[in-house]
Amino acid sequence: MNKTILSILCLCIFLIACTKEEDFFQAETCKIQHDNPVGRSYSSDSVIEVNYTKKNCGLLPLSKKNYWIYQDSLFNDGVFATVRYDTLRFTSTWQSVSDKLIWWHSNISVGLPERFYANDSAFFEMDSRIFAPDIFDVQKDFSLFQGDSIRYLAHFEDIAAIGRSVKMQNFISTPAGGFYDYILFEKNSRSYRKDQIYFKPGLGVIRYSLELAPAGSGVIKLQQVSTLIAFHIE
Repeated sequence: MNKTILSILCLCIFLIACTKEEDFFQAETCKIQHDNPVGRSYSSDSVIEVNYTKKNCGLLPLSKKNYWIYQDSLFNDGVFATVRYDTLRFTSTWQSVSDKLIWWHSNISVGLPERFYANDSAFFEMDSRIFAPDIFDVQKDFSLFQGDSIRYLAHFEDIAAIGRSVKMQNFISTPAGGFYDYILFEKNSRSYRKDQIYFKPGLGVIRYSLELAPAGSGVIKLQQVSTLIAFHIE
């Protein structure tokens, strides 16, 4: 009798262990997209909204279950005004029919493109073409790079800007934790706008600042600083 009970207990422990192990591997499963769509164009009817329930990993972990909470310090043209809290989620997904790529759409902006595709090393933004809004053009926005820094041409919609990326080694502390080995992505259009995005590959934006020139002034002033205070990644 005792041997029978012991055998049953051992079997139960084995099944529970197997279930936990299976759940663990399922939880870790995600798809890395590798394609480089830079320079492609899509007609608006060839980009369709889809109910994508899988996860994409790579430069940024993407899932509808993931979220990042930010404390936003808001300014009125350089003068501090108030603090609010925002939660970044990727609430909808789209697919370009011709190449089957998944594009993610966020509910708020912390410096990343509004609708983008991400592979293991870059973000690609999908924008409506000027004077032809039914055509979406793809451009590379931010990416990993060789060396310690790089400069390049960038843009704010139809406004030209200079881009700069720098690998940062110093320690940055946030309520969400402390970070080394992150990247500063910066876009600067003199007399119009300046964005600075402190980005930790594999995690996301840890700090974002926006400077914008009031209409007609030509002098950029601080408008927003967003700092990561918590996150959930599955």
